[in-house]
Amino acid sequence: MKKRKLPWYGRLTEVLMPLLGPADLGRQDDAPPPRPARVVECPLCHHPMSEHRLEQVGGKNRHYCPA
Repeated sequence: MKKRKLPWYGRLTEVLMPLLGPADLGRQDDAPPPRPARVVECPLCHHPMSEHRLEQVGGKNRHYCPA
């Protein structure tokens, strides 16, 4: 059976795979790294956006600051 000629990147992969191995992706049972808590602050009063009230009135958004 005749082996098909691979493109250059296929031949390069065949040469490098025994030397370098596959990509290191970590173990299957590892938990994903925790995401840092990100507090979004209001550009007007610099309080957290979770303290604000956002409403949609007549198709327009209204932003009410607690300060």
